[in-house]
Amino acid sequence: MANSNGWGDGSVNNNIGWGQGSNNTVGWGKSHLDSWAGATDIDGGNLPSNSVAPAITGTAQEGQTLTCSTGTWSGSPTYTYQWKRNGSNIGSATNSTYTLVTADVGQSIKCTVTATNFVGSATADSNTVTPTSSTDADAQAFITAASITDPTQQSAINQLVVDLKGYNIWTKMKALYPFVGGTAAQHKWNLKDPRDLDAAFRLVFSGGWTHSSSGATPNGTNAYADTFLIPNTNLGLNTSGIGVYSRTNNLTNSGDVGVYDSGFNNGLYLLTNTADTKDYSRNNSNSGIVGTSYGSSGLLLNYRVSSTQFRIRINTNDNVYAINSSALSTNKIYLGAINGNGIAQYYSNRQLAFGIIADGLTTTDASNLITAVQAFQTALNRNV
Repeated sequence: MANSNGWGDGSVNNNIGWGQGSNNTVGWGKSHLDSWAGATDIDGGNLPSNSVAPAITGTAQEGQTLTCSTGTWSGSPTYTYQWKRNGSNIGSATNSTYTLVTADVGQSIKCTVTATNFVGSATADSNTVTPTSSTDADAQAFITAASITDPTQQSAINQLVVDLKGYNIWTKMKALYPFVGGTAAQHKWNLKDPRDLDAAFRLVFSGGWTHSSSGATPNGTNAYADTFLIPNTNLGLNTSGIGVYSRTNNLTNSGDVGVYDSGFNNGLYLLTNTADTKDYSRNNSNSGIVGTSYGSSGLLLNYRVSSTQFRIRINTNDNVYAINSSALSTNKIYLGAINGNGIAQYYSNRQLAFGIIADGLTTTDASNLITAVQAFQTALNRNV
């Protein structure tokens, strides 16, 4: 019955008597939690109260681990944690630490701490952080454009860009062709400017090519790739550089990269490990070198260091040639062949795993470039 002052049956309307305690605000109440007009028998009878908010520490970047402090509370509570993304709980993220994943990049991440004592529970939110990607922005732009989905390839591209920037040679690169992904649609992209435009120096393949995860292989008879890059408008007369990473060591009269004008003038090309076991190269010059060959596999690089000198770097072999510059070619540079005054010539059949067009390399830059490219090839398990 509803006895408001007596002993009664202890149901919900017993405000003073013994009752079962559902709404018993003065009497004994259930488990003593609401007893004695304000629940005074546990730590003063108060819920936990937060005076200093929880705080997130750590680097807010994909792959990094954040830590959430409890903050400062009264009431001698114990704590639980819930990490949230844009206000919604992240499943299973209920520890004091949380490792950021790709889905967190650019989102609002915070931690809610729940403090509990015998009286009850209260919550407090931490500060909010917005994680960044662990992938370099330039690397990510290329990865997205070229639809690179393989994690190993993504990681290798990212590390390559990080290394080139760390060596301060990223800005000296005009075009970089890393040949990752395994198809012509993926191999065409310029890492330095991943836009599908001629002006971005993305490749257009002609003739017979074989594309795989190891690189791009021209057929040696009619295949070449147009870079659309014209030295006369894009490179310096005394600072031009070109190169490839070849996975094939053979003797053949083929050019892996280059261009020249009428009469072989203003040539910028590499003819390495020819049938007579020599190298033939020019760098913005009307005369070239005939040098001893060091093979045709690995990084092959031709770069000019002054108006009177250019160098040929075949892996660790670096030779300087005292040849004056003449002028810059007005034709486009080809890969897999040499553009001879508008006509593809000296077709190559070597598998290419990298292409380079640069401006302003020093001898130190050349060494660092080889280190970075070799590390890239090793990460993809296609180094030679």
